[in-house]
Amino acid sequence: MNTVERTKGNLIASALVCCAVVFQPTANAADANANLEPNRDQPMINPAASAQQATTITLLGTKGGTPDPSGRRAQSSTLLTVNGVHYLIDAGDGVVPRLIKAGVPPYTVRKVFLTHRHLDHTAGLTAFMSQSWFNGWFFHDKYYMDRSTTKPFVEIYGPPDTSTLFEGSMKFLSVLARDTDAPAFGTMKLPPEVFSVRTIEKPGAFFNDGTVKVTAIENTHFGIPMPGPIAKNGDFSFAYRFDTPSGSVVFTGDSGPSENITKLAEGADVLVSEVLDFKLLTTESREGVGITKAPNPEQIRFRMEQQHLSPEEVGKMAAKAGVKLVILSHVVPGDVSPKYFVEFVAAVKKYFSGPVILGQDLFQYSMVKQ
Repeated sequence: MNTVERTKGNLIASALVCCAVVFQPTANAADANANLEPNRDQPMINPAASAQQATTITLLGTKGGTPDPSGRRAQSSTLLTVNGVHYLIDAGDGVVPRLIKAGVPPYTVRKVFLTHRHLDHTAGLTAFMSQSWFNGWFFHDKYYMDRSTTKPFVEIYGPPDTSTLFEGSMKFLSVLARDTDAPAFGTMKLPPEVFSVRTIEKPGAFFNDGTVKVTAIENTHFGIPMPGPIAKNGDFSFAYRFDTPSGSVVFTGDSGPSENITKLAEGADVLVSEVLDFKLLTTESREGVGITKAPNPEQIRFRMEQQHLSPEEVGKMAAKAGVKLVILSHVVPGDVSPKYFVEFVAAVKKYFSGPVILGQDLFQYSMVKQ
């Protein structure tokens, strides 16, 4: 019995509290709205997870594109926790308060993986680094206090252009670091002694800490019709696969239909996928106003449909890859009435017979080690 099957019964009960799933039909729109509005004050935890849980997925921010004016969804970021070690995938705006609300101090996150440079995946990077650096010292974490070691221990991975984002964040921190010689800050490590950047120059396995192995492939967010980097700027857009002792998790990042992702996701336990419904975006979302009033709406539509995944395309990819569970995140539009979220899931289920979860901020799903 695999991990997903072991938790499926309790997953149904817990998921219905916070997201649209197809395990149980919804009686009416009012019931759907009630089920789809989680308690924002506490992280949502899969009750099937035990004290022996090995791998937990925490959706920190589930909004793709522009910020959510309602505040219900932060921008894209997900935390993967394996045997107590945290791995952060993307750092959109709002990542710091979501980490704190999930009970994870930012300074305890030592590995960050960026899929690509777009703002909704990177706008919170400087805030994350700032709070990690300052709060690590404030709470007397030994790694942030011991000036006898200068090797950076927070590593930020991503495509080559990640280095430019990193340098900008470090310049910001250098202004704050001028106070570190003051008596109250004398033990505080300097930012270069805390943070480093590791760029991924080509697809393939690039990280292995003995517990988690991470593999990158290039997706189609920057390439039409086939994936290909914009070599001049070092612009890659990556999807990642995390192989852990208790299962495998694939994050699509932003992408259109992609054979590369399908191959990467073969046999994975969980596929965390972006999703975009262009019709809803332009008819039901405040975000869509900018598209409908743009001078080139058809060009925007073409790009959206080629470089993002519709619910139907997610279903096709998941079915072909043989994944066990789909979690939808980076939801566009994410500011529509929750009654539409059932439609997202139903569209995926046209092609994929397994369980599907429409993610909300702070939703958690755990895989228990066999």
